[in-house]
Amino acid sequence: MKMTREEEKETKENGKEKDTIYLVPHTHYDAIWVFTKEDYFYINLMLILREVARLVEETDYKFLIEQTFLLEELEKRYPELFTRIAEQIKRGKIEIADGEYLMADTMLPDGETLIREIAEGKRYVKQKFGVDVPVMWQADSFGLNAQLPQIYRKSGYRYVAFRRGVPKRKPSEFLWEGLDGTRILTHWMPLGYRAGLDLTKLEESYKKLKEVAATSHILMPSGSGVTLPQPETPEVVNAWNKERGDIAELKIATPREFFESLETELKEKKLELEVRRGEMYSGRYSEVFPNCSSSRMWIKQGLCEYESWLTCCERWATLASLVDSYFPYEELRNCWRKILFIAFHDVVPGTGMDRGYEEVKQYRGFITAEMSNRCARVHSRIIESESEREHKSGKGESADGGDIGDIIVFNSLSWEVKNWIEMDLTFDKGKVVTIKGLKSGEEEIDVEIIKFARYEDDSLRYARIGFVPTVPPMGYKVYKILEREPKRYRFDPNFILIRGNTIENRFFGVEIEPATGLITVSIDGGEKREEVCMGNELVLEEEAGDLYYHRQMLDIPLKTESGEGIKYGAFRVKNFYITKSPLRRVINVETDYFSLRWPYRLTDKLPPLMWRHRFLECTKKIIVYKDIPRIDFVTNVVDKHPRARLRVRFSTAMKSPTYVCGSQFGAVSRPTDMWYYKPEDGEEWVEKPCGAFPSLRWFDYSDADKGKGKGKGLGLTVIHSGTPESEVRDGALYLTLLRSVSMLSSDGKTGPAIPVPDARELRRYTFRYAIYPHRGDWKSAYSYRQAQEFNCALYGMQLREGKKLPHERSFLSIEPENVVLSALKVADDGDGIILRFYEAAGEDTDAEITFFREPAEVKVVNLLEYEDEEVSKGLQIEGKRIKLNVKPFEIVTLRLRF
Repeated sequence: MKMTREEEKETKENGKEKDTIYLVPHTHYDAIWVFTKEDYFYINLMLILREVARLVEETDYKFLIEQTFLLEELEKRYPELFTRIAEQIKRGKIEIADGEYLMADTMLPDGETLIREIAEGKRYVKQKFGVDVPVMWQADSFGLNAQLPQIYRKSGYRYVAFRRGVPKRKPSEFLWEGLDGTRILTHWMPLGYRAGLDLTKLEESYKKLKEVAATSHILMPSGSGVTLPQPETPEVVNAWNKERGDIAELKIATPREFFESLETELKEKKLELEVRRGEMYSGRYSEVFPNCSSSRMWIKQGLCEYESWLTCCERWATLASLVDSYFPYEELRNCWRKILFIAFHDVVPGTGMDRGYEEVKQYRGFITAEMSNRCARVHSRIIESESEREHKSGKGESADGGDIGDIIVFNSLSWEVKNWIEMDLTFDKGKVVTIKGLKSGEEEIDVEIIKFARYEDDSLRYARIGFVPTVPPMGYKVYKILEREPKRYRFDPNFILIRGNTIENRFFGVEIEPATGLITVSIDGGEKREEVCMGNELVLEEEAGDLYYHRQMLDIPLKTESGEGIKYGAFRVKNFYITKSPLRRVINVETDYFSLRWPYRLTDKLPPLMWRHRFLECTKKIIVYKDIPRIDFVTNVVDKHPRARLRVRFSTAMKSPTYVCGSQFGAVSRPTDMWYYKPEDGEEWVEKPCGAFPSLRWFDYSDADKGKGKGKGLGLTVIHSGTPESEVRDGALYLTLLRSVSMLSSDGKTGPAIPVPDARELRRYTFRYAIYPHRGDWKSAYSYRQAQEFNCALYGMQLREGKKLPHERSFLSIEPENVVLSALKVADDGDGIILRFYEAAGEDTDAEITFFREPAEVKVVNLLEYEDEEVSKGLQIEGKRIKLNVKPFEIVTLRLRF
């Protein structure tokens, strides 16, 4: 595709500006994918970087390195080679772009995890090389979330180059605007990161890139995953410039050189780039692999659990450090680094070969052991400091606690939480005979005894109890055990009862169908209750895909619990019962799926007589509380069914073209019914929409504007813990529980056709999810707070005898309801503490933060924890209170010194 003499002559006569092509040699580093971690270390350290060092030292070759995880390993294993690479980084011949610890998936991890991924990497780069990282190089993440422009700008990035998810092909350069309005100069890679890989086809690539470029500056990445550098590159560039240099100059460059030249031309010519808003998650021009949101679900469940666990522990460790000056920095950092590995873009999506995940399993074991121990120690320090403070104040006689079996409950969220908690208690012989309630100050509440054991004198040895405490924001409450019935309040609005097959409380009614185990939920609608959904229905579907894609040939499910699907198989309820306590009703359903029932013809009049080929064993707990406005589900599945997708469905009569998904530091709207999408004539998609989208802990479907009054329509929020794949189709909300596949890539297009037997998911799973029926939309219902409460559990401990504390205390609160705490941590440099929060509902808000101690100084800082004019804002400090304005979806970070 060489330019003809006529084209060259026309270009010169028309006075067109000569283009500059920035050929960027690079290799994309995968921590794991189709090789093990050690394989990738060998290839990258010994074969790639050793040759890069030679080329950069001896020629005008330049190179891009992405992730500091690789550089850290280079420093440990080959210090001499590291010194050579470091020298070239300082000289600018090797550029670090991306600069994260590891290139994270940006759709599945929590937003706080993404910040730590950047901070860990950039801190290393600054310490070791003394350079900044202005370019975010998103070479392979499967789509980009809608808050990344804000995250990147507040992390010191000025530019973004990315590969996947763009919804519009041209121009390839634009201003990307995040949910909060932050904009960042962005380049989409139209030919991916391999545009200049084949040095014999540079002209072909140049023409394609030029056609979509916004200016005369053309970025041409020249590399791929684990690709060796090409020593002939300088010669090829020289040959190009001799032959075509008067039309387009080709230069070996770094991404920073491209962006700075682009920025200069935009300013000099006063050009305005197009603004594109929201997430980059379209398959129109590049793949984003939405179904990897359900591959190897155990990894996603683990990441979700550990993120919540670690951030909560970190908050309490920070508060404890303000009392005794000790913060377990290295221990928590070690846990964070393992979480950052799990958040890598080929780890948490589950798209690699089986052996690569052995290390993830080891990390899970380490984090579980470390965090169990660390949380107990941190909370014990809080108890000790509070007890000592109470003793010094002379109020110990009036404080709660001190008796054997008294308990303390901690709330790690920044608002008051009323939620279910279960605790294990042990007692000395003869101390406690029965537990009938709990008391804190004037408050007395019911308790449920889940299981117990007694001494021979009939006193309690052990009891597992459940109850619903109301705990102050980022604080604790102490409860004393009552061996009598708690006081009853005459005007208590809360109740729970059973009428026939319906469980009712003041929020909703839940009708159970014993034959299927399915429920119908209705909420008050004036004269009578209005049905919101029918569901908790398992939907078993054919799975002919791989780790990247769900595929099915059938237009119907294999089977649903309501009977839809092919004729041979069926779900069979084998047990159904309801347990009750003063606090809740628990519906227990045991059901199995058989691939064959007989007779399988004339089933409308012939009952089944034989059941064969049981491939799913399921037990469900459906939990309805007296005074919590959500319904919790615990579904255990023993999966023996290969090549199947299992989802849970909640069917509604609502009709809306969109639904809302929880996202990093906010929420985004997605289209419904995309399963049926058919491209228009001439419309081509690299990846046709499948209807599935990732959600971060919740998604909501509502017809809020269709009620009798504005905002009084129905809505349903589905909340989950690490099962992110969601879909809304035909008014039904689907949550994927697992996908059983046997190939990494079944067609060899998205990767090698490697068998992955462990991804068949033939294992036991426990899935925790909930629904929150409501009036109005997700904003007025505060769906995001319900999801936070579901995922950030209360933490309880039994107090040692003699410990006396105030009956309750709050260390930190943030108001109003739409401002949410993200992080409370000791600053990375040890100077003060970092408080990070965000606006969650897209509303301009005047916020007020109340701390338990008056700070000596408060500064607004960026996500890297240093002052920056770009993030400055006015603060009003009034003793322990901090007041400020927070813009819609804004992330704010404060440094407090005491």
